Amino acid sequence: MIRRVANLRARGSSLVETVCGCIILVAIGLFLVDVTAVVICQTQNDSLAKHCARAAAAQDNVKSAGSAQAAVNAVIAKFQAENGNSKVCMYNTNFLNWDQASATATVVTTVTCNFPVPVPFGPSYMQFKSDATEPIVAVLP
Repeated sequence: MIRRVANLRARGSSLVETVCGCIILVAIGLFLVDVTAVVICQTQNDSLAKHCARAAAAQDNVKSAGSAQAAVNAVIAKFQAENGNSKVCMYNTNFLNWDQASATATVVTTVTCNFPVPVPFGPSYMQFKSDATEPIVAVLP
């Protein structure tokens, strides 16, 4: 009888240890989901800034920064269309510095990464800013 009680106690403590270990593993797994979302969002923002700068620099009309801004807006519209209704990586703003004197187009983009599994009592999003500079390669008059 005493041996039977000792076996039940050993099984009970093993069950408690397993449940506690699983809770910790689930918390680590959810944290890794957030880290993955942050890495993907930052990579998308870097790519968006680079594509916007390339589009602005490749405009034929080098007399006007308006056509460069229109090209940047087209790239951003494509980014938002490809991103779909995702609430994880959302586009915020852009800034275009189209400098004909130095023959460069610089674009700064900002996106917000909403965490899929926010930490309780912690931040639920991060903002990322990325910039890219490309030489203007359009045909000059």
